[in-house]
Amino acid sequence: MKTCHYCSSNSLICKGKRGLIQRYYCKSCHKYQQDMYRYRLYDPKDDKMIKLYHCEGLGIRSISRILGYSSNTIMRRILFLGFSVTKPAYLESNQIYEVDELCTYVGRNHSSHHKWIIYAINRSTKTVVDVAIGSRSRDNIGKVIGTIKSLNPRKIITDKLPVYVNLIQPIKHDTHRYSNNHIERGNLTLRTHIKRLFRKTICYSKNLNMLKASILLYLDHRNWKLDAL
Repeated sequence: MKTCHYCSSNSLICKGKRGLIQRYYCKSCHKYQQDMYRYRLYDPKDDKMIKLYHCEGLGIRSISRILGYSSNTIMRRILFLGFSVTKPAYLESNQIYEVDELCTYVGRNHSSHHKWIIYAINRSTKTVVDVAIGSRSRDNIGKVIGTIKSLNPRKIITDKLPVYVNLIQPIKHDTHRYSNNHIERGNLTLRTHIKRLFRKTICYSKNLNMLKASILLYLDHRNWKLDAL
């Protein structure tokens, strides 16, 4: 007689099939189980590999095939790891910062579904100081500018989006054409390394939380952790 994987009792009964695999139900612990599973049980030690593969441009299903876990498991781990990231606090001052917005979309590539990754970098160290993800609204841009202003910056460099003018005053504000080349190169790096940000892709984000987790996980692995070393 089969024993329960969870409570080791002999109270298993047949409870239908999933595909061609027999399912069982334990009357003692009230849990379902199978003889065989298509994917292996998740090992938390693989969190490091998920971060690495994700930051090297692999999609969820690519990571799933390589590590042998279901795509749902990979998505749950990216969400968990992404929202476990803590943004570092900086104590610098009198620095020059560049701010820009990178456009992507959630659900489908239509103007009503566009989302923006608004972030700022220290021009000399290339460290990402703060990031906000969502609509290109005054509130979201204001969060990033507020973080910069708390560091007493020497100058803030942006594009010519009108909302910046009032938010940045009285700090020195530069909008010259080639002044923000460093962060524009950062945008290209993000699109190269994160598959859901490719310009022509079917690996786009299906919900905003997944996009946020993906960006935070990338910044933690590629920027913030390196800065702490």
